[in-house]
Amino acid sequence: MTLTRVAQRAQVSTSTASRYLRGQLKVQPETAARIDAAVRELHYEVRPAATADGAREHAPVIALIVPELANPFFAALAEEIATAAAVSGASLVIGVTGRQAQREAKVSDFVAGTEDIDGMIYVGMHRENPRLLQAIADGLPVVVLDEEIANTTGVDTIGVDNYGGAYQATAYLAQLGHRRIAHIAGPRELSTTRDRLRGYRDAMEHARLDVDEGLILHGPYTEQFGASTFPYLTGAAQPPTAVFVGSDIAAVGVLGAAELHGLSIPEDLSVVGCDGIRVGEWLRPKLTTLQQPVAELARGALELVHARITDPGGGTVRRNLPLQLVIRGSAVPPQH
Repeated sequence: MTLTRVAQRAQVSTSTASRYLRGQLKVQPETAARIDAAVRELHYEVRPAATADGAREHAPVIALIVPELANPFFAALAEEIATAAAVSGASLVIGVTGRQAQREAKVSDFVAGTEDIDGMIYVGMHRENPRLLQAIADGLPVVVLDEEIANTTGVDTIGVDNYGGAYQATAYLAQLGHRRIAHIAGPRELSTTRDRLRGYRDAMEHARLDVDEGLILHGPYTEQFGASTFPYLTGAAQPPTAVFVGSDIAAVGVLGAAELHGLSIPEDLSVVGCDGIRVGEWLRPKLTTLQQPVAELARGALELVHARITDPGGGTVRRNLPLQLVIRGSAVPPQH
């Protein structure tokens, strides 16, 4: 007998029935009575809940939801979380949304409707997801990593100081002597994009440099988008001598396509990326970048979701880790 049948008989969601039966969710007395009655009538065997001291009779199962694995940053993050989960004794189930609403809904349905899932780490969320929001309301322990989650409170989050990192990167280019600095940004709906853009604008303002709105380019974090920006950069009345790219994978596209457009990096165009993916060290020139604290993010997310599983009533936690500017060879003072 499945928990889904119990939930249907009790006229509640599967996640509500699951969290209630595990002691993770308080419900109205009449709702509790319906669930208890359904359990008895259907002879459902309830899984053991946490003991009074927080110990569990089974290893927790954590769902990790990521937008994609093609981007090396998300792949590295997933690898670190998997390693941290193995060390902690937890089992990990990975779902990939592809940044597509339909796939995201299916993944959320699976997680919310599966009684074996004890908690979730959600990476890169940027749209309202009614199914996930309902699961959170029903008591599913969720930690959001990298992006903010819309229209909810009481969800633990861990991320990085995107504003401070972008400010640092842009200020570094200005300190090198660049006066025309472009910004290749991510999708407009991402909170990380907005924070990095804000950091870029403030650094430009504090350096008393004009922001050319035509040199702020929004698009997906892909090599193709990075490569596609050259007609806009080189076609400007006053082309930039430097660019801050909001993603290393887009910066890879910039470095790869520069020669096709008659530019040499860093002599004609200095480039600073963001994420610190490993391939940046193998590029020529090596990519100056903002290093994400991937291992710390992974460990922090696991710690938070474990804490929420064992103590559902604990206070909400929000952590913001710093980005570190790693100086390599792709950014130098302007040569002309």
